Amino acid sequence: MFKQLMSALMIILSLVTIARAQTGSGITLEAELSRQRAYVGDVVTYQVLVRGADDATPPEVDFPSNVRAEYLGASSQKFTTMRSVNGRQRAYTDSYYKHQYQVMVISEGDISIPAAVLQVNGQRYHSNSARMVGLLPQSSDKDIVEIELPDRPIYVGESVVARVSWWIGDQTSGTNFNSSVFPDSMRVVPKTPSGMNGQEHSISLLGENIVSYLDDSLYQGTRMKRLRFDLVITATQEGSFDIGPVRVVFTRQDGFSRSMRMYAESEPRTVRVIDVPTAGMPAGYHGMIGTYQVLSDASNTQVNVGDPIDIRVLVAGTEPMLGLEQTLNVQSLASEGFRVSPEGWKEMERRRSGERLFSTTIRALDDSVKQIPGITLPAFNPETGSFEVFESDPIPISVRAVRSVTLDDAVVSSVQTETSPTANRGTLELGASRFWSHPDADAIRNGPRSFSFQSVVREPIWQGAFGLIVALPCLAMGYVGFIRHTDPKAAAVHRAWKQASKLHSKGDDVQAIRVYAGALLGVEPDSISGADLNRLGISNELIERSTVVLGGNEGNQYGRSDEQQADGSLLRAIRHDVRKRGLTRTTSTKRRVLA
Repeated sequence: MFKQLMSALMIILSLVTIARAQTGSGITLEAELSRQRAYVGDVVTYQVLVRGADDATPPEVDFPSNVRAEYLGASSQKFTTMRSVNGRQRAYTDSYYKHQYQVMVISEGDISIPAAVLQVNGQRYHSNSARMVGLLPQSSDKDIVEIELPDRPIYVGESVVARVSWWIGDQTSGTNFNSSVFPDSMRVVPKTPSGMNGQEHSISLLGENIVSYLDDSLYQGTRMKRLRFDLVITATQEGSFDIGPVRVVFTRQDGFSRSMRMYAESEPRTVRVIDVPTAGMPAGYHGMIGTYQVLSDASNTQVNVGDPIDIRVLVAGTEPMLGLEQTLNVQSLASEGFRVSPEGWKEMERRRSGERLFSTTIRALDDSVKQIPGITLPAFNPETGSFEVFESDPIPISVRAVRSVTLDDAVVSSVQTETSPTANRGTLELGASRFWSHPDADAIRNGPRSFSFQSVVREPIWQGAFGLIVALPCLAMGYVGFIRHTDPKAAAVHRAWKQASKLHSKGDDVQAIRVYAGALLGVEPDSISGADLNRLGISNELIERSTVVLGGNEGNQYGRSDEQQADGSLLRAIRHDVRKRGLTRTTSTKRRVLA
């Protein structure tokens, strides 16, 4: 009897345990890294498995400073297995949420990610910690990275441009600048340099994708390839800070065709940051640093007292333009005889780098106002170390006085009666109108109509015009279909273009160019090379770009590891040039192919 009772208790405990596991009443967290060792600049996957949770709330993870992490999202998983309990098969369900992070190694050394924490109903659940090692790859003595900065102290709030140049020692691929080091006191934004020539090359840095320029130049008497881009650096506090090293990690092959991960980096540059002086600070200064141009215009300059005038102000100059709206104090116009919209300046959606456009509404209060004063912008010029006040030109206006109108001058009906000259003007009554007014609603409805669409469509001339408008697109479509039907090459080129467009949408721009060019030239697409495009008669620039793409030189020399990621605009540029020059005529029929 005792043994039977114990067996029953064990079965009950087993069933309760399985039920607890299936309902997920216990919450557990398990963290893991996809790799235990990674080079600086490489990306690894960090994931946390959460079992027993009711939703996909991500856990809290305090990542260390030697990595950069990005949360990728969560996915749910559920598995059901059969287990034998006391000779009986039971279903056991394992369900969990998988939270994934993309982690980039930015410095060498031990990397320890502390336990992830999930808080549910006031209770905190912890995972295990995760560890890995960040390694610097082999240093390259053939590559040089340089960073150029202004040779002077910079001011708090000032933005300066740092020019980065990478002198490339040999063929590379898989370039990565994301392990570069910048102080927390600096706001650093990568930027495509202006006024540069060379081949465009896309790079990623600090979460931004920008275009850099690749060219050939001389470095200490040796001709080398050079990759250039800019960094816009804004100081946020006083002190001395190191900018850099700017580090590039890349893959290079040795003499035995073995791929090696390597890196090159610049020397850190020490920058001294000082505060803007207070001596000579003009009224209305709100932290603007740089040189600027202020332009203003008005919607109308011939107005009555009280008429709305829309004014716009364009400010062009040094970014980041912190404090601009406070500096452009439009309410100061209230002391110049204007009433200003209480909303003040409203920024228009035309923001460009180095430009801001604002608008507001003002009204002249009396006819003595002769101009809209210039809008002032006080700023500190870091090049001269002094304050300057930039101002737009005043706008001359003409303001007319407005006569007051009494109640007797208003009309509420078309009924007109004689009014005594001595009538009380303060009494609201029907009187002889001094203004033109609309008749009443019945008169409007019963009056003659100046326009009727039905009468228009009955006119033969309008019927012919409408018919012509409808017929023209049909005739054009019929003409296109006739040419494609009677010209086999036109049909072949049209089909090739549709196929090339589909390849382009899938990211395979190289094969798309081959398919389209092959149809134009009557050659198999796989045998098309850059030299074949000379026969199309397109521009030399397109031929040169196409030759680089089809030959794969860009992937080997300039850091692209995937040959298929060509210039997405190149295919359409070739087609546009072919159609513009009329180069797609057949040799037999001289009929234009609808490329």
